[in-house]
Amino acid sequence: MKSLISVITLLILNLTIFGQGVNFEHLTFDEALVKAKAENKLIFMDGYTSWCGPCKYMSEKVFTQEKAGEYFNPKFICVKFDMEKGEGPALAKRFEVKAYPTFLIIRPDGSVQHKIVGGGEVEDFISRVEKGLNEKTSLGYLDKLHEKGKMSKKQLIAYQIALLDAYEKEKSAKVTEELDAVLKDKDKLQKEYWSIIENDGYGSANFKFVVDNVVRFRKNVGKEKVDAYLYNNYNRTIDNCMRRGAKEPLAQLTQIRQELPNLGLEKQDRLTNKVELIEATLNGNAEKVMSLVSQENTNDDILSITSALHAVKSKATKEQLGRMAALGDKFIANATSEREKEYLERTFEELKIAAHTGVYFQDLTFEQALAKAKQQRKNIFIDCYTSWCGPCQYMAKKVFVKEKIGDFLNKNFICVKYDMEKGEGPELGKRFGVRAYPTFVIMTPDGNIRHKIVGGGEEEQFIKRVEESFDNTKALGVSIAKYKEGNRDKAFLASYAQTLLVLYDPSAKEIANELFNTLSDEEKISPDYWFLFEKKEFSPKGSETEKYLLTNRDKFNKAQGQETVDQRLSQDLQKQLMEILATKGQTINASRFDEITKEVKSLKLSNEKSLLGLVAIGRAVKEGNVDRFLATCEREMPKVKADKRLLNYYLVQLTDRGGTDAQKARWKKIADKYLQE
Repeated sequence: MKSLISVITLLILNLTIFGQGVNFEHLTFDEALVKAKAENKLIFMDGYTSWCGPCKYMSEKVFTQEKAGEYFNPKFICVKFDMEKGEGPALAKRFEVKAYPTFLIIRPDGSVQHKIVGGGEVEDFISRVEKGLNEKTSLGYLDKLHEKGKMSKKQLIAYQIALLDAYEKEKSAKVTEELDAVLKDKDKLQKEYWSIIENDGYGSANFKFVVDNVVRFRKNVGKEKVDAYLYNNYNRTIDNCMRRGAKEPLAQLTQIRQELPNLGLEKQDRLTNKVELIEATLNGNAEKVMSLVSQENTNDDILSITSALHAVKSKATKEQLGRMAALGDKFIANATSEREKEYLERTFEELKIAAHTGVYFQDLTFEQALAKAKQQRKNIFIDCYTSWCGPCQYMAKKVFVKEKIGDFLNKNFICVKYDMEKGEGPELGKRFGVRAYPTFVIMTPDGNIRHKIVGGGEEEQFIKRVEESFDNTKALGVSIAKYKEGNRDKAFLASYAQTLLVLYDPSAKEIANELFNTLSDEEKISPDYWFLFEKKEFSPKGSETEKYLLTNRDKFNKAQGQETVDQRLSQDLQKQLMEILATKGQTINASRFDEITKEVKSLKLSNEKSLLGLVAIGRAVKEGNVDRFLATCEREMPKVKADKRLLNYYLVQLTDRGGTDAQKARWKKIADKYLQE
């Protein structure tokens, strides 16, 4: 009874193992040798790496099949080793494993009986393993036989097949010479030699031999095998004509076109169509490529079609690109897998974007834009706008609709736009540090800011501003990273502070102060750092920077020129006086004019007369007496140096609204004489 239970248990265990595919046991190599000897079996060893695609395919798609389990489990002790971990590297050195995957059939004494490099479908792979099980076709046996120098033609052919299977290039090259010396055409026509021919591709002597003797090969080897060999090699060669660096591809395609009609292949039309497609592609004939791709009986090789469309995209007109993009639905609907569908959707979307005139802003959430950017390895261009912002509307309606800027941005970025006052806009505005409109943010696929641009511009100018994002010396994101990493080089801080200032970033002042505190007195006076004093944002009233400027005014006059320094010191006063004129003096007390006069005189400015002239005009404007205002302008205007256009705009209203015709005429004389550009 116990014996029967043991047998049943063993049968159930075997059925389970077989049903689950190949049973790779968790054994060390030495343990596998012991077990092989005890069970009188050979070892089947899978030498793989974690990063190898064919290794994964064999592990996940081939060895998991029931058919594989039924074949390998009864015959072998099956083990597998990562050639880069554990005892793998030592085994790789011991058995000269140089490519992956490598499969070894090993005897219980540790010697190699057979070696196979590369995988394959289950039936084909089993037939390769079968050669290793047959001692007379195994690599180990044939190696020793060859060393003795006594091999028949049949054995030499078997040896070459084993060497090719083991990827033994040097030995195979020598055996090729030996075979060429002894084999006649009738030998090469035999079925046994076909396994060698299958390893030689288009352009080889063996391939040409098949083409010249195709009828006899079909008879000896089988039509299906021979035609598959020819088709696959022609197909691969045609594809290779599209590769960069292909040697005389058009001449090769012409030759293939001449050869194909003589072979009578069932899929000959597909190859001929493909030749025509790639010829048109290489010739840059976008119209013909589009015509061929759009045919109902077009080649079903998706990769060739999309490669051709990609190749001629830059040569096609917008109209042609639009027609190419319109073909997308046809191909996407016939996709054979989700992966292929995604690839086709991306390909035809790129054509649609390329066909678009102007910037193609995609309707994506920010997270979707990030995901797409990661997938396509592109940065994101983000237009941060508001509905009421005039410059935003100008960019949208006048600049972003132009072809050149569209082609530039569409090629280099995933382009999106968000209203900073709607939807996810407010949150994104905080995240991006948006303080003025329009702001344009360029982000990397990992969600980091690469660059920012505040304010728009005309097409050429704006493209140049965006191009700064490609320059590591100008891109904001690079500067942020350098600063966080501790870079305090003076030239860097100077550039970084000025960049932040343009972006209305409040930290600009902090960086400028940090730079100011690191400078020597000599450096502070030098033209290189004048911007710290010139920019009011860096040296506001009462700041240490402004105090330094006032204390060392004579030195700055020599270094920068008195007019430049005085212009800086009078900036605020000039601005205040122009604001007084703009508001007709309604926002200040009359006593403020006395305060400004006192401040102007205390500074002893070279443009003192101009400022005092504006003070006098301001008093007259506030009083509202038109005649007194006109008399003051006639007296003071020759001294004033200010924006003539603004002065005219602010002051003309005083006579226009309440002046007589005589007063208006009097003002016109003043304006014509002093306020013309």
